Amino acid sequence: MSKSDFERRVELWLADRPGAWHRFSRAVLGLYHNKIPRELRSLGVMHWSSRTALASSAPGVAYFYGTIAGWTALVAAGGIFLAHSVVGILDRLSKAKKTDATDIQSEMIIRVGDLLTSLKSRTVKPSDRDDAIRACLGILENYARIVTKSKKGELSVSLVLFSGSSTTKMKVRHRNPGNDRPINREFDGRPLLGYQACQSGALPRVVHELKWFGRAALVSPTQQKVGYRSIFLVPVEAGAEENRAVRGFVSIDCSRPYAFYGNRASVIMVTCEPVFSHINDLI
Repeated sequence: MSKSDFERRVELWLADRPGAWHRFSRAVLGLYHNKIPRELRSLGVMHWSSRTALASSAPGVAYFYGTIAGWTALVAAGGIFLAHSVVGILDRLSKAKKTDATDIQSEMIIRVGDLLTSLKSRTVKPSDRDDAIRACLGILENYARIVTKSKKGELSVSLVLFSGSSTTKMKVRHRNPGNDRPINREFDGRPLLGYQACQSGALPRVVHELKWFGRAALVSPTQQKVGYRSIFLVPVEAGAEENRAVRGFVSIDCSRPYAFYGNRASVIMVTCEPVFSHINDLI
């Protein structure tokens, strides 16, 4: 039986050996989604152009009624257009934060990771383990928001585990604090990219654009509409050191495409490695 387009794309994704054209297009899209200000995209450009054109329309009106000559109107309109644009840029720069808050937050996450490393899961009471896992997911959410420059609500962190001894049935066991998406609903994990990542081993995987996989990938086990476009998947393991097995995955999903492009996923993985390790121990 021939493979579906979804299966072929999953194989290409897991192999992670994109061709030259794919690498180029991915770099362009990564630049577009992460470097170009949102104000300079489609609707933002239309809004800025219409606002600036309206501000510089007075000389044109004066020319229409014969008050000034055409050349004078053109020069005046151009001058107003340029001045309005410069003021807009200066206004944007004046609102930019000039503190080292991001560095402080990153340092705080590292120190929290050091604390978790010094703790052992056996010191956590069984009744408190769920709260401890959710706290870890909250740490991952906050740091991922810093790295991806995401707003509150754009990013979600979930822990998805296999149900009992099943190798196909899964459940979303926990989500980051404040996340109201459903949990503990059993579902067939095979259509999910997270399941495919678990089957290929314990290596983290990044989905830059969910729509690249086609309509078959646009499914969610707990909600009718998929609201995320990029995903960072980290398989989690449990068991004795000599007999560890993949039990599920942590999913950090974002409503924006290419949110984890470049070295962002690596930065999250390296900085938050103690947090991921603590989750492994807790499950």
